[in-house]
Amino acid sequence: MRIQKLCATNRAKKRALTFVTSVAVALTLTACSDQNEVVEEKPLRPVRTMTVYAPDLTRTQTFPAVVDASRKADLSFRVSGEISKFPVNEGQPVKAGDVIAKLDDRDYVIQRNEAQSLFDKAQSDYNRAKNLMTTNAISRADFDQLKAQLDSAKARLDTAKNSLAYTELTASFDGVIARKLTDNFQEIQAGTPVVSLQDLSNIYLKIDLPESIMIRVRRDTAPGKLFAEFDAIAGTRFPLTFKEVATQADEVTKTYQVTLSMPAPENNMILPGMTANVIAERLIADDNTEAEFHLPANVVMKDTKGNYVFVVEQVSKGVGKVSRRSVNAGAITELGLEIFSGIEQGDVVLTAGMSKVTDGMQVKY
Repeated sequence: MRIQKLCATNRAKKRALTFVTSVAVALTLTACSDQNEVVEEKPLRPVRTMTVYAPDLTRTQTFPAVVDASRKADLSFRVSGEISKFPVNEGQPVKAGDVIAKLDDRDYVIQRNEAQSLFDKAQSDYNRAKNLMTTNAISRADFDQLKAQLDSAKARLDTAKNSLAYTELTASFDGVIARKLTDNFQEIQAGTPVVSLQDLSNIYLKIDLPESIMIRVRRDTAPGKLFAEFDAIAGTRFPLTFKEVATQADEVTKTYQVTLSMPAPENNMILPGMTANVIAERLIADDNTEAEFHLPANVVMKDTKGNYVFVVEQVSKGVGKVSRRSVNAGAITELGLEIFSGIEQGDVVLTAGMSKVTDGMQVKY
């Protein structure tokens, strides 16, 4: 009996030892399996990338320019006579309609009065004849003659009134008296310039461009890309805009005149005839400057959905997530493939290994 108990006890110990050993082996295998899983994790695929930057394609050119008024006119009387009043001075600002000079109008007043008297008589004769026509007391021929005399008298009166009005010279527009071309009490003929009037509210700058440059001038040069510099106003640039371009070349110089415009500065007196330098950025058209960016041609992929690139967005240091980005591509130039849209400055794009990656994949870069 005692021997049987001892045997049963030994068998129980063996079973317990076997269970413990099995658990230990299982735990060991599990730990090894976990270690194997960590070891077997695939490494991130390394890729090559480049950062997108817009190239600096600014082309700056300098042209000598001459200042001109935006509007100018040499004003003259439309009738002859002696100047009796000349109240303006050179450099004086005037408004449209202001009196600049006046002729002695006494003879013109007499002519107007005589014409008025003749008209009044012709009007009276016509009215009397018109009443006589109702009773056939006057012939139709006599009536028509009186009507013609009235019309002639009216024309002479209008001419006399206009001539009297023309003895007063007024400003055609707001401007400045640039120069007086005659003196007071001077006998002057009709059409002889009396003053030079200039509008200086806007300043024109005129430059002459040779054919080699003119043929590629960009009319759409953006505001802020054209400036004027004056030697007497150091350190100041004045923005310019296109006004007009001559289509006929100068017969001697074979150049084309381009007119640029700027508002008159408030704190500086810029006058016609002064010289300046026009600074032009991107004045000349360049086929390569229209695209936003340029990329190596092999970077841009194409499938049924169109052109695209792979952009890498940083997840952690040295690790990024790949995303597909559709792009609008153009022609291949000496700078690379033109990219008009789809990417932005600072984007990181794949330059190698594109065939080995997919959208959403993490890579090492």
